[in-house]
Amino acid sequence: ADESDLKRTADLVRVGLAGSLRGYVIETHDGRRRRLEEIVYGGGQPAGYVTTPGEVVNYVENHDNQTLYDLNAFKLPLANSSAERARVQILAAALNAFSQGIAYWHAGFELLRSKSMDRNSFDSGDWFNRVDWTGQDNFFGTGLPPARDNAASWPLMRPRLADARLKPSAADIEWTRAAFLDLMRIRSSSTLFRLRSAADVQERLQFLNTGPGQVPTVIAAHLRGDGYPGAGFREILYLVNVGPEPHSLAFATERGKRYVLHPVHREPGAA
Repeated sequence: ADESDLKRTADLVRVGLAGSLRGYVIETHDGRRRRLEEIVYGGGQPAGYVTTPGEVVNYVENHDNQTLYDLNAFKLPLANSSAERARVQILAAALNAFSQGIAYWHAGFELLRSKSMDRNSFDSGDWFNRVDWTGQDNFFGTGLPPARDNAASWPLMRPRLADARLKPSAADIEWTRAAFLDLMRIRSSSTLFRLRSAADVQERLQFLNTGPGQVPTVIAAHLRGDGYPGAGFREILYLVNVGPEPHSLAFATERGKRYVLHPVHREPGAA
C-alpha cells in the first residue's frame, strides 16, 4: 500500500479504537478534524455509526469466514517465520483489547486457531472446528476444507496447507496465549479501556501521531484517568507498531512525564 492508503487505514483503525462513535472527533490523514460519522468506510458507509460505546462489538476474528491465522496464511509473506505470525496475531489482539466498546473474542483465537482455511465451517463437523486446548496443535493443514464454500479457492489453499512453514510450533502457540492473557490483564486493569459514555470517550481519549505528518504504522493514544471510577492510573499512553521497523516519536503533550511500563509488562513472566 502507498503512504496515503496507509494513513487512511490508520484513520479507520482509530475509528474502531474510539468505539465507532458518531460524534467523536479526530484529526484525519489530510489534517482536517472530522466526526467519525464523516469518515467513509467501504461502499460509502459512515465509519462512525453508534451513539454510545455499549452499542458496538469489536472483533478481529469471527466464526464467519476464515480465522485470522488462516487469513494471514493467505496474506503474509510465505517467508515469515512462525514466531512472526504469532506476533501478528497479538498485534491484532492488542488493537481489539485497547478499543472502546465491547471486545469480543472468537474461541481459540489465543491458540492461533485454524480451521484449515475453511471460510464457512458451520456445517463442517468436528474435524475442521476442533480446538486443542492444550496448545500442541492449531490444526492448520489437516485437509482441504469442504467444497461448499471453498472449492473456488482450493488452488490457492492446497500449496499453503501443505507448506510446513505455515504450521506453528507448540512454543509459538504457548507464547501467543501468554501474550494474549497479558493483554486481557491490561484491559481488565482499568476502566479507561471501556469508558461508559460517548462524552467520556471524547473527554478522556486522545490520539497522538495523527494527520498528514503521522507515521501510519504506529497507533498512539492517551487515556486520562483523573477522577474516573476504576481508572487505576492517572494517565495511560499506549502505542501499537504494526510495522517491522522501530520508530521514535516525539509528543509535545507528553514531554517531561515519567511514564513506566504497565505492571503486567513488569512482571517476571511477561510475554
